[in-house]
Amino acid sequence: MTMKAIRTEIASSKGDLSTVIHYPKHETERLAILCPGYLDSKDYKHLVNLAEVLSKQGYTTVRFEPTGTWESEGDISDYTVTQYLEDIKNILEYMLRQSKYKYILLGGHSRGGQVSILYAARDQRISLVLGIMPSSGPITGQRRKEWGKTGVSVFQRDLPSDKEKKIEFRVPFRHVLDRDQYDAVRDAKKIRSPIILIAGELDDLVAPNDVKKIFDNSNEPKKFLVISGIGHDYRHNDSEVAMVNRRILEQLKSIQIGKQF
Repeated sequence: MTMKAIRTEIASSKGDLSTVIHYPKHETERLAILCPGYLDSKDYKHLVNLAEVLSKQGYTTVRFEPTGTWESEGDISDYTVTQYLEDIKNILEYMLRQSKYKYILLGGHSRGGQVSILYAARDQRISLVLGIMPSSGPITGQRRKEWGKTGVSVFQRDLPSDKEKKIEFRVPFRHVLDRDQYDAVRDAKKIRSPIILIAGELDDLVAPNDVKKIFDNSNEPKKFLVISGIGHDYRHNDSEVAMVNRRILEQLKSIQIGKQF
């Protein structure tokens, strides 16, 4: 069996989710699900490369786009944390119907890291949590005030194939209200599996201290890494992507199921 990546659709409660499943060379009991950041594409380089790295290490790896974004079905009004958690559940259930995976890694970048923590706090089947620069609390301050006043906030994201071209998302204020229910710092305490948290020294969107708060409230075994010279959008730099993924792999290799770091 050779390594391969297959694009497919997985049903969720609001329509089909666009996914890519990376299969390793040999049959495996290990599964990894990778969650993109806020309005990010599953095809951004840092997720693609991480999926390839994990696949080489024997994980069947799934990357996907949540409801209402990019190639997944649903309306942008369905893009909420609540729905994102439902999407993860549906992907996990789908993959477990395909094979009896015994070890499940759930992780992601930014918002993807946040929902990974939130989901793992609600599903004890998760064996390991990986949060790369995970966001945590509610949206506050002037940004929230303006969003509430207009009822919608407009965001642009670059295309995976051409960062000069953009796609626009008009996200309704209900996204903010839904997010108010969730707190990754609080919920980290509920996770019983190992957790790896990674911060970027130069991250001006999710500060290392904010990631450290999640770490401080997490249970052992846990690991917190601050990678020097790295910002939130490290995906634009191939060498930085390689550096982050190398550090992730180092930590994964140090873990044995059921044992400490």
